[in-house]
Amino acid sequence: MIFFGLAYFAHGIAGGLAKQPFTNYFKSLGMTADMVAAWLSLAAIPWMIKPLYGLLIDLVPLWGYRRKSYLVLMAGCAAAGYAALAHVVSAEFVVWALLVSTLGIAAIDVVVDTLMVEEGLALGVIRRFQGQQWTWLNIAAITAGLLGGWLSHSLLPEAAIRTAALIMIGGPVGVIIATWLFVEEPQRSFSRLHARTIAHEIAKGLKSKAFWLVGGFLAFWNLIPNFSTPLYYHMVDRLGFDQYFIGQLASIGSVGATLGSFAYRSLSDRFSIHQTLVVSILLSVIMALGYLLLQDGLSAAVLSFCSGIVSMLALLSLFTLAASICPPHAAGFAFAALMSIYSATAQIGAVMGGYLYEWVFQQHIVPLIYLAGLCTLSALAWIPFFPARPECVRAEPSDEARHSSLRGLPA
Repeated sequence: MIFFGLAYFAHGIAGGLAKQPFTNYFKSLGMTADMVAAWLSLAAIPWMIKPLYGLLIDLVPLWGYRRKSYLVLMAGCAAAGYAALAHVVSAEFVVWALLVSTLGIAAIDVVVDTLMVEEGLALGVIRRFQGQQWTWLNIAAITAGLLGGWLSHSLLPEAAIRTAALIMIGGPVGVIIATWLFVEEPQRSFSRLHARTIAHEIAKGLKSKAFWLVGGFLAFWNLIPNFSTPLYYHMVDRLGFDQYFIGQLASIGSVGATLGSFAYRSLSDRFSIHQTLVVSILLSVIMALGYLLLQDGLSAAVLSFCSGIVSMLALLSLFTLAASICPPHAAGFAFAALMSIYSATAQIGAVMGGYLYEWVFQQHIVPLIYLAGLCTLSALAWIPFFPARPECVRAEPSDEARHSSLRGLPA
């Protein structure tokens, strides 16, 4: 629990500061909402190839370890990318530097999530681990939102990026420290027997109807037109909000998301995954339509807070569903595959939302909100097809769980 909290807090600081300053920088260059979404999607490519990381991490030990070495190496890669961002020279350079840093962050995410699935399945506490991770990521996002808004408001766009990049270096450094303090695993060499076991588990997972059903649902959920970037343009161009206030709204949303993660940890003990999914979808519909009431600073603050709660309930419901159907001995590959589907379609949904806002709805956000709400409601049609009790079978502990790869956790 301590390791997941530290790792995701560091991840939240780095990821949170990579939003507003960079969006504002691209906007200052005259880019439209769909162009900004497309450029940022290029930097998100490493999130779409996470199965390759998972396969490599599951199969090939690095310097005798399959977890610790990758965490340290890829954290160094992320830190190098952020260091490069401290020398902004062009929009293209920013995207390439973000691509390098994201390469490291995405790999770190795969390793941490692999540990979460392995230990969570073995101990029967996936929901607790998910709640812990996202609670601390949101606590970090509160700080990052305030800081990102202040940087965007107080500094020129290029200077804001440079300063944010120097701060973001602390994220991967924090991961290295957390790995050194809390992650233990026995040294091992490449094993053909282990490789065959992993291959068998991967094949079994890929043949599973539940795997593809959940993957399809994650794709459908994110292909719903996303109006987050259009909303940023709407708040700046139509409502006249300054950059610092927009950063405050991000932090208010993160406060709500933190409460949402706490609420999920409580609800998950009382309700099934199906029930939490249904509630999350209905609340998401209400929340999307609630943005029709956005008129001033007060309504924006209330909506940001409520949206944080609802979005976190939905996200944790989706991720818990994904983790619960992963084969334990190939958790790195299977969970990473599902998350890559989630990430890739999220970028498509963001670009689609920006395109509709700019070229179909002529920079009017109201019809985009109605469309998003209607598409979200249709997600209820998927629920009857999910496994009745995806967590009903407690997994046998993996090799890492048997050796207690997280210090202090009984296998």
